[in-house]
Amino acid sequence: MPRTWHQALDNWRAMDVDCLGRGSYLGVPRVDAVQWTRPRATYWSAPLDSPSMLCSPVEVARLIAAGRHCIPAEPEA
Repeated sequence: MPRTWHQALDNWRAMDVDCLGRGSYLGVPRVDAVQWTRPRATYWSAPLDSPSMLCSPVEVARLIAAGRHCIPAEPEA
């Protein structure tokens, strides 16, 4: 596990994970979009407790780590 968030960001960038910084904007689904519907392309996989309460950076780190373990390793050239 990286000792700092800066080290974590460097590791994630090497895995093609985009890391947005201050001043960045990210479009997100409506708060009430919690299931797929035909006209709506995006939705939350789990309902939000509040529109202003997002997950912690540690939870994002865990999601990235879990996803990384699901991706097969590329053979070395």
